[in-house]
This record gives sequence, structure tokens and C-alpha cells, in this order.
Amino acid sequence: MPALYVAAILLVLRSLTLGSPVKPEWSSIKGFEFLWEPRFSEVTFKSALAAAGQIFFTLSLGMGIIQNYASYLGPEDDVALSGLATVSLNEFAEVILGGSIAIPIAFAYLGPEKAIAGGVGLAYIALPNVFMNMPAGQLFGAIWFLLLWFAGFTSAIAMYNYLTALLEEDLKINRKTGSAIVFLLYLILGLPVVLDPTKASLDLYYLTELDNWVGSYLLVVLGLFDIIVAVWLFKPDNFWEELHKGAYIKVPSWIKPIMMYIAPIYTIILLLGSTWDYYKAGYFKAVPGYVGTPEYANWVWYARGMMLFILIIGAIEAYMAIKKKYGEELAKNEVIIKL
Repeated sequence: MPALYVAAILLVLRSLTLGSPVKPEWSSIKGFEFLWEPRFSEVTFKSALAAAGQIFFTLSLGMGIIQNYASYLGPEDDVALSGLATVSLNEFAEVILGGSIAIPIAFAYLGPEKAIAGGVGLAYIALPNVFMNMPAGQLFGAIWFLLLWFAGFTSAIAMYNYLTALLEEDLKINRKTGSAIVFLLYLILGLPVVLDPTKASLDLYYLTELDNWVGSYLLVVLGLFDIIVAVWLFKPDNFWEELHKGAYIKVPSWIKPIMMYIAPIYTIILLLGSTWDYYKAGYFKAVPGYVGTPEYANWVWYARGMMLFILIIGAIEAYMAIKKKYGEELAKNEVIIKL
């Protein structure tokens, strides 16, 4: 990971000095202007939800991964400083470094229109142009994409571990067997992306439907649940005390009301506004508004069926785990945890 940061910083420096290698009106600086120049007229509930979904996804919030990692911590392990370091390093890499590489380089080599509409895989289209026109570019390009592979692989471990741990700890399934089950589950979920006939035009109806709901909307919904459970059900004073156990830093007191009031209220407003936007955009329809070729709308329903399947599997797993762990207490209607 340190090597990836060093390579990214070098690419940022290269993108700053790239100039206009193809056309005079195409420049990397125009890409930086596009990224960092405020355009408040384009700030909508849709863009805010997309930003929130991206932040929640990259920080593994709202999906159970961060809770899985936290479950391996001891009661005196530092949560405050670790959380600050994780968020700072991650957002520096994603927003500052990542944002300063793909888009500016795409502006210089592909032009503004293709850069803005590039979408998935833009970095793999734009960056090879830089490597082809720099000393030892083939070697540096190979190292860069290898480092990206390692970054993706470590993310895959995170996506595997929390589900494998659920099967292992809740259902007592052997870890190797659980890993195989999770692999098959992900294969079933991901295979339609490859088979989707709209991939040639990059419409990707199956993936788009999953991203609209799982990658954005539901992440924020579950993030709201995280706030309610961690702060309010656990009780604010207990939350604040637990946050500082073993901490090397003292979290400023003004953070507490943000966690208690501002964060949940803002999230609720965002969800209400986004729900209305989803309704106006036709996302609740049998054929959503973004579908340009209705004959392929069945791929949207494949995605919806897959989400329902995962919801049912998750509900069954949670029911079995809770019944196994707390069946006796629930049958007796006893208080399990006193706060």
C-alpha cells in the first residue's frame, strides 16, 4: 500500500505537467478545473446520494464489513485514532490522488466529452496513454496496475471475510466450506454482469440497478441504522465513553452533537429527497426511466430478483443466529444486556 501511494503521487505530478499532448484545447488542467471548480447548480439529492453511497462503500459502512473488523478489537484498543487515520488515508487516496489522476489524464488524451462520460474503467482507458509516452513507461505501467490489483484483492478479502465469519461463527460452518459458499454466492451475483447484453453499449442494466439500490440507496439506509444503533440504542453517553476507551486522542466535544443529531437528521433528509428523486426518475417502475432499450428490461428484474434473494438469505441467517444465541433469553423474555 505505501508503494501504491508513492506511485499515485508520481502520477499526480505527471498529470499536472502533462499539458496538451493531443489537441491544444484538451489539457489536464481543464480536467482539474472540472473536478475542483464549484458548480452548486449541479448539487442535487441524486448527486448527494451518489457521493454518500461512494463514501459509505469505500469506508465499508452500511454493509457490515467495518463491524466485522471492529469485532476483532479488544475493549482497550484505540478506535478514535484508528478511525481518523483510516478515513484520512482512504479519502486522501480516493479524492485527492484518485481524482487527480484519471479525469485530468482523460481530459488530455480523450477530450472532455469522453472523460466526463467515461464511467467504469476510465482509468484503464486513459492511463496507458501516459505510460506509452514516458521513460520506462511499460515497466511503470505494469507496476501500477499490479499495485491496483493488490488494492482490489485486499478489498475482496474484506468482502469475503465478514460473510465467511457470519457462516463460521453463527452457523458453525467450517471456514473453508464457508469461503467456498461465499465464492459461489459472489459468482452467482456477478455472472449476470458479464452476460448482460447491454455491456457493449456500457448501459449495464443489471449492474446499474444493483448500484442504484445496493451501491447507493440501501448503503445510506443501513448507515442510518448504524447511527441509531451505535449512538441511540447503545445510549449517547455509553457511545462516547466506549469511543475513548484506550484512545490516544480526545475527540472534540462538538463531534458528539453531530453524531447525535446532525448526522441522523441529515441522513433522513437525504433519504427522503432521494426517494422523491427516485420516484420522479421512474426507478420504482417495472421498466425504470434509465432503460433506453425496453427489450432488455428483464435484466433489471434479474437484479431485483437477486436483491430479494440476498435479502431472504440474510434474514434466514440472522434469524437462525439470533435464535441459536439468544433463544432461551427470548423465550423467557429476559433482558439480555443492561446498559
